[in-house]
Amino acid sequence: MNANERQWRTGEPDQANETTCVHPRSSAVSFSRIPATELHVLIALTVLPLGVIGAQIALGLDGVLGYSIYKLFLFIPPLIYCRMAGIRLGADVLKWRNASRRLGTAVGLGALAVLLFWGAYALLGDWLLDKDLLVAKIHRQFSVTPRTVFFIAPVTIFLNSLLEEFFYRAFAFGRLARHNRLLAYLLPAAAFTAQHLLFIHHWVTPLPLGIAVVALFIFALVLEKLYESADSIVAPWVVHVLGDVAMMGVAVALLWRAS
Repeated sequence: MNANERQWRTGEPDQANETTCVHPRSSAVSFSRIPATELHVLIALTVLPLGVIGAQIALGLDGVLGYSIYKLFLFIPPLIYCRMAGIRLGADVLKWRNASRRLGTAVGLGALAVLLFWGAYALLGDWLLDKDLLVAKIHRQFSVTPRTVFFIAPVTIFLNSLLEEFFYRAFAFGRLARHNRLLAYLLPAAAFTAQHLLFIHHWVTPLPLGIAVVALFIFALVLEKLYESADSIVAPWVVHVLGDVAMMGVAVALLWRAS
């Protein structure tokens, strides 16, 4: 923690002998001088996008515009928070300096995610999914067609995954873990899962929806652990990119099947 961040949190100048925590692995509550309101702010920021998505759904906002509004809340409030707290995005949140850590593990986990996703679709897709309904929902909610999917896919695979890793792992998990590791693991993972389910809950029947809940929550927990062990956003981002490759591959197959 740098001097600006400590002074913002406590309202007092930096003290050389003050005990600090610089890594999410530290004990659950080690900042006795940090006001509880800071934890409350982090919790509020973590669940804020869910409220925005709920409002979008209530207002019936579909298509690219409706799908994009909540994404502003994945980076603007955290940027303001970090600016006010004196937190350096590159050094304290994204941690690009550790970009090479756990890359082999990340590639292996990403490849496993691809195999599991495609395997489940190949083996259970016809039994669990109404593919025609899925295509209609994808087209209506995200304005995706067989022609536009190849333009949208790279944005989803690389930019959207980076945005979600920044918010849920690097920011929400990374900052909450400085207060309470259990809360840091559970709350962002639950919010990440809920974000996706708010968009797709009406696409499928209860059984595949339940499978999606479990899979998304476990996926989020794995990404949080990887962020913690690598001490960088890069490793979980690699896994997320490969997971989105699998998802977009299925989307392409569905769209072209129906065309």
